[in-house]
Amino acid sequence: MISILQQQYKLIQGSREVALNFIETEVGEALNAPVDAFEKSTMRYLLVHVSNCYLQWMYNFAMDNKLELFNDEEFRTVAGIRSLYADTDDLVKNFLERFADKLDEPITSTLSRNRTITATPLELFTHVTTHEFHHKGQVMTMCRLLGYPPPDTDIIRT
Repeated sequence: MISILQQQYKLIQGSREVALNFIETEVGEALNAPVDAFEKSTMRYLLVHVSNCYLQWMYNFAMDNKLELFNDEEFRTVAGIRSLYADTDDLVKNFLERFADKLDEPITSTLSRNRTITATPLELFTHVTTHEFHHKGQVMTMCRLLGYPPPDTDIIRT
């Protein structure tokens, strides 16, 4: 099953790359523009938030580490965000390797405010990847609202 998840993540990376290429070549500095319809949030904020979700669930929760989440103000260019996602890709690779034979074994950990959560590595992988697609859709909507009609960023593109 691990090879299927690795293949699936490659598809996700391809979709992400289409979005980042578009932002880099067409949107430019509007990456940092607040969007009223999103409570003045920015594309940059959402892109960093997605990477933080991978960090929080796969590294801090599943691997019992305590790295601080990234501040979006530190990633004001697509080049910086690409660097962040290169680290995210390494994290996903390590996560999948570590849990390759334990995808259905529950992991229990305590989050902030003493909330105890139990989830399997498969659930965590599914959560972070669907979370990325949710926010990628929001980022593409932000592009449209700022006057940059986005390309198709689905896994299967026409």
